[in-house]
Amino acid sequence: MAERAATASFRFGRLRLIRLPPSSISLPSSGSTAQSTSFVELAVGVTDDYGTDLMFDSVGLRIDVLDAQTLQSPPGVTLRLTNSPSSTSSPDSNSATFTFSPSNGPFHTLKLSLIFQPSLTALPALPSLTFRLSVASSSPPAPAKESDATRCIRTLINESHQDVVETWDEKRYVLMSVRSGAVEVKVAGKEVKVANEKVQTAIRTIHLPSSPSASSSTESNSSFATPTLSSRPIIIVERPGLNNSTGQRLWDCAIGMSAFLSLFPHALDAAVPLTSIGIQNYDEPSSKRRRVENVSRARGRNVRVVELGAGCALASMAASRILSTYGAASMASVLATDVEATVETTLKENLEAKLEAAVLDWGELSQDTVANVTQGTRRRRRSDATDDETSLTALATDVLYNPSSHCLLLSTMLSLLRPHQPPSTPSTHRRALVAYKRRTEGDDGFFAHAKGAGLEVTKVWEWGEVSVWSFV
Repeated sequence: MAERAATASFRFGRLRLIRLPPSSISLPSSGSTAQSTSFVELAVGVTDDYGTDLMFDSVGLRIDVLDAQTLQSPPGVTLRLTNSPSSTSSPDSNSATFTFSPSNGPFHTLKLSLIFQPSLTALPALPSLTFRLSVASSSPPAPAKESDATRCIRTLINESHQDVVETWDEKRYVLMSVRSGAVEVKVAGKEVKVANEKVQTAIRTIHLPSSPSASSSTESNSSFATPTLSSRPIIIVERPGLNNSTGQRLWDCAIGMSAFLSLFPHALDAAVPLTSIGIQNYDEPSSKRRRVENVSRARGRNVRVVELGAGCALASMAASRILSTYGAASMASVLATDVEATVETTLKENLEAKLEAAVLDWGELSQDTVANVTQGTRRRRRSDATDDETSLTALATDVLYNPSSHCLLLSTMLSLLRPHQPPSTPSTHRRALVAYKRRTEGDDGFFAHAKGAGLEVTKVWEWGEVSVWSFV
């Protein structure tokens, strides 16, 4: 399934707001007929998902000030970039473009002037603002020969036409945009004041494809019918100030897993074999590729998805959206798990309604814990007459970077995939899907450990640096 053409796959770069905007801007009380100007200083950089600075010649970037709710140009607010000789902005614009050159330093300081028209303070409610950093748009490149996976991934990060940036070490990146958390605008006092406190969050958006993959079945007896609604973006909140927390940022494998599930939604049902999406036929045109087996609704199978070490929980939210889009929401549930500190912070900020969250420390799990994790709210609704067959899929992304945690993770997976259960327990199909990217020496040793524990381990998908592995 790896991309064959060198020009097809790429790595994920991150545009970063290294110095975030102030938490609030105060404007003079209404009645003034003069414009108000606020000076805001940002610092921006370009890194990989780990935060390592990327080195390349240059790239054109764009900074916008937007209404934080609508993401449209805010009425009565204009932006000027004053300290970049290569910048361009029109007098009445809410954006400016500039050239980012790593040779001038790993981060660039942007000195912005925000000009507020006096009519703004007369509004019944002042808009909160957000600053968005993106690659400056250019003319769309000539159509390239791309696989389903590459097109899907470009859709996910909303960069269908962005040119690839080539780094000095001959790697290829597409850069993901970012925006700040909301900046409150209020009327107070007689002069413009900018808060000393900074916004603490940065936001990225993921756009799931709104139509089914060609590899998906659309027959009437499938549990995953043709989608009827387009996906709204998934919002991922990052906390750049918590540099030592792996759970506070969006990692590459979460994007890769979301692409895999978008291309092959039936992988969320552990009863469906994954042999039909093997490496040997993935690069064939979609029309020639074997379709994933149908999933029969008639059996009343319940689909349970549990994410281990969820972090910002993109994989959980993608799974939930996909199950809902394909008409399986009534038979499905999704649980995101992590350590307590992450559950109480990142998961609460990111998880959408109808998704469950729970603290789950890795290691051998008790029978009660396994039952709570695998059945969730269904455990309290045992009167459901159709509850005679269950699918459990465990998801994990970027969890193998620390080899010292492999034994605990494997014990958790074995507890879920090979539980000690009484004979009366309904039939359950079980599978784990792990998205992996090489991070440290020996982190791939987990696969051998899992095989040694009796699990069947298979690489079922690969794109660029990210691969997805099945454990049954």
